[in-house]
Amino acid sequence: MKILNKYIISSLLKTLVTTLLLTILILLSVDLFSNFDSYVQNDVSLNQILAITVTYIPYAFITVLPPATLFSITFFLSQMFANNEIIALLSSGISIKTVYKQIIFLMGLITILTFIFNENIVLQSRINREKMKNQVFNINYNLDNSNIGLIDSVNNNIIFANSYVEKNKSLFNVIVVQKDESGNITERIDAKKAVWDEENEDWQLFNVIKSTIYDRKIEINEFEFYENPKINLEPNLFRNLSTDLQTMAFKSAIRYLNVQKKVNLQLWYENISEFLDRLSAPFSAFIMTIIACSIDYKNRKNIFLFSIFNSVLVAVIYYVSKMIFQIISKQALMNPYVAIIIPYIIILFLPLIYNKIKSSTLVKNS
Repeated sequence: MKILNKYIISSLLKTLVTTLLLTILILLSVDLFSNFDSYVQNDVSLNQILAITVTYIPYAFITVLPPATLFSITFFLSQMFANNEIIALLSSGISIKTVYKQIIFLMGLITILTFIFNENIVLQSRINREKMKNQVFNINYNLDNSNIGLIDSVNNNIIFANSYVEKNKSLFNVIVVQKDESGNITERIDAKKAVWDEENEDWQLFNVIKSTIYDRKIEINEFEFYENPKINLEPNLFRNLSTDLQTMAFKSAIRYLNVQKKVNLQLWYENISEFLDRLSAPFSAFIMTIIACSIDYKNRKNIFLFSIFNSVLVAVIYYVSKMIFQIISKQALMNPYVAIIIPYIIILFLPLIYNKIKSSTLVKNS
């Protein structure tokens, strides 16, 4: 069994790595030529071009992993059937399910590692890429914001601010209204300025007037400095154009969505759809694995063409259906959690339909 497991893993990984390298190079070439005019017009140096291109590699990897996985497994299993290796396994008392279980286990492990990779390396690389492109193309995005009002449903308070400055992560003319579980106002804090504390992950308030309500009485206190761990909405939430959830930290994105669902439901549908798409991207490879293991590989003559055709067909159907249902979800016409699952269900049914068509064709020919 050890020899068989080693053979399956080594053969599959060799094909997968080779396919990934080729497809990533194709995507890098497309990205390079699509930005070539901008590079020339802005007189971008070769080192800068290479740096921007390199930061695209992690995202390219996530993008091409599902179709590369489908091709690799399809090609490997097709070879086993075409070379009569399956007959050798069955003669040794080893079921074909053993091969499938090994493939699914391997791809399940790769999927988990890919999810961690996506939420850390890919996320940071996309942020770095955008910063470098903005710098070389002389694009200035102002993340400062004004007239901000956010509801913190976790700590049951509301925060108002006249302005937010990204450079120092500071709020100006801040009002914090604290409520109890019944929704009654128990405290109001007025501050001239608030600065984000990276260590404690909360806001430090300066020149504060604190009004506390006790049994219909109001107690007023003044502080030069005031800090409350419940006033801890991340600076990302106060930014202008902070709705890019593809590059927002996971915890910040979750909290942002929770706040936004109460404030702007239509915008929540758009952002939750993008966020779910980001989370589901690494799991697409595992779904492709299930599809590859569901296909009937008997009587396959041209293995390479069959693998390519099968991969392209499934990839096109998957990405088109994904795009359609994401648009529907963003328009609030469908539950976002349902919309993200439907494309997977569609492509999971493809092998069943294909096998049924094939069996009916064989019956007619016979």
